[in-house]
Amino acid sequence: MKQIYFTVAMFFVAAISFAQTSELLISKYGEGTSNNKFFEIYNGTGAPVNLDGYAWPSVSNDPTVVGEYEFWNTFNPGAVIADGDVYVVAHGSADATILAQADQTFNFLSNGDDGFALVLNNGTFNDLDMDGEVDAGEMTGFTILDFLGDFNGDPGTGWDVAGVVNGTANNTLTRKSSVCGPNNDWDASRGYDATTMMTTAAASEWIVTGSNSGWNTLGSFVGCSTAAVLNITSPADGTVLAGGTTSVDITFSAQNAPATATYDINVDGTLTTGVTSPFTMTVQDGGSYMVTVNLVDGATTIATDVTNFSVAFPCDLQIGTITETCQTNTAGVDLYDVTIDYTGGGTSTYTIDTAGNGVVAGDNPSTVAAGQIMITGVTEGTNFTITFSGDPTNSSCSFTRSITSPACIGNVVCANPGDIIITEIMQNPAAVGDNVGEYFEVYNTTSAPINMQGWEIKDDLTASETHVISGLIVPANGYAVLGLSSDSTINGGIAVDYEYNGVSLGNVTDGIMIDCTGTVIDIVIYDDGVTFPDGTGASMELAVSKYNSTDNDLGVNWGLATSTYGAGDLGTPGAVNDFTLSNEQFTKNSFKLFPNPVSGNEITISVENGNPVDVIIYSALGQQVISQKAVTNSINVSSLNAGLYIVKVSQNGNSQTRKLVVQ
Repeated sequence: MKQIYFTVAMFFVAAISFAQTSELLISKYGEGTSNNKFFEIYNGTGAPVNLDGYAWPSVSNDPTVVGEYEFWNTFNPGAVIADGDVYVVAHGSADATILAQADQTFNFLSNGDDGFALVLNNGTFNDLDMDGEVDAGEMTGFTILDFLGDFNGDPGTGWDVAGVVNGTANNTLTRKSSVCGPNNDWDASRGYDATTMMTTAAASEWIVTGSNSGWNTLGSFVGCSTAAVLNITSPADGTVLAGGTTSVDITFSAQNAPATATYDINVDGTLTTGVTSPFTMTVQDGGSYMVTVNLVDGATTIATDVTNFSVAFPCDLQIGTITETCQTNTAGVDLYDVTIDYTGGGTSTYTIDTAGNGVVAGDNPSTVAAGQIMITGVTEGTNFTITFSGDPTNSSCSFTRSITSPACIGNVVCANPGDIIITEIMQNPAAVGDNVGEYFEVYNTTSAPINMQGWEIKDDLTASETHVISGLIVPANGYAVLGLSSDSTINGGIAVDYEYNGVSLGNVTDGIMIDCTGTVIDIVIYDDGVTFPDGTGASMELAVSKYNSTDNDLGVNWGLATSTYGAGDLGTPGAVNDFTLSNEQFTKNSFKLFPNPVSGNEITISVENGNPVDVIIYSALGQQVISQKAVTNSINVSSLNAGLYIVKVSQNGNSQTRKLVVQ
């Protein structure tokens, strides 16, 4: 009989502790480091819910139309949330702990300033562009149930929530268990007071904890509860605090706590009763701590929460100026030394890893407080990374520094213009970023190797974009590939012969020049698709029948690569180009320009069909310096200074260009 009474009593407690929610609601949201992003939907309605009747539209930063969604996102077709269960959407590259709870992956989740909503999929779809996709503005009349952020404009870094500035950025938000339904008033949900223009924890429906927190409770929310709940809000479980931290505030809060309840805190077995939040505790470098907070009513613990955190050892070693110096300066491949100033030595046993480059010498930071580390005998043209590591039992040091080879230039030997020509340009890779995937290819048109040491890579317009080649030999009748990164694991899978920096390949009109002590060896100026091809994820290639410095000026002689390399982009870096000219391209009117170089006052333009042409001459900087229409024979160039020019000749809608050298 007593057992029956007990069961009835427990049923009564459950009934008053866990009521039904009015609708689905957003129960958790996380924006952690890297791609550790997720949100969770809770069903406390008392019945299973098919998510085909719901959607979660979103905006990215500042919406195109204030108050309207930009992207219409839906749940997996046929997905059902059981009563009392949750549905988790996570980034596809999130941590395994998150993905273990995920019901759906989506790679365009919030960055802290991107709002999204939970809505009923009950609107009217007007497919304006007839593509079958719900684009911005094409779904109208739907019911908004719940907001995380809003569609009213870019908040900056994030929205303030529960008294936390930029609470939606780099934090986890958990809905209070006492919330019994969604809220389409974001200001009310986040606890915003229009009078004070601030948010408060008490007024908010959310509990904000630190980055990468709350993963242990992902997938297990209970809403509309009157049961007491305790949350440690800081430090988050698993937090590693910086070395040198001497004290930590343990902050916590409770929901549905009886008025007579108090808090106890247990730090690694030491109990302190009657505490309040925040509770300050002393910590030390290298320490690990387990903190348990209990909500106590009388002699009964009615709620508890635990956090584990640690304090790292400090990293005392500080790196100062790094200097690279050539041992010799010759036309061959030289050696160089690296000098690294440092302070904070003598504080740990430090390891210096140069990946096998050079010999480590100079002062030893393990025993000498301040000095210079030397790395001697590195091969010119070798860029590498140094890794500094401390003893993990007393140091958190683990960092890298990049070393860039100097150009140890001896007697620079210039080739003739056209001996080296540009034959391939990847200005807009798709598989990787431009900053690592851009490259261009050169070809040696002669029967002898050519050393490009001391030559310069230049942008045709931006004088500050220049790079001196420290050492590169192009084989006879062979190729060399020059790229922004020589690491094939990040550059899209290219075998780069020479890594350069300081020069970018524009995705619109731009030009690249090979210069040797003031002599232009070759230059290609492409024009954003006007005459040159303009691909994304495919390189521009010079036709194999046009391997000379005159024909590579003409966009008609270039085409897009068709062979796949590495990570999936199209190109033939270091190999014969794909592109060949069709017969039709050979039928276009051509012209001859002579003398070239010119030292007199006139140049002759001879056109095959004998008809007049329009002529525009540009400087190497792209400035128009001469324009003349209906030219039948010659044009006066006496006003031009010595240098390189581009001559554009047009007739009947067709145009071709040539380089002109004025002496």
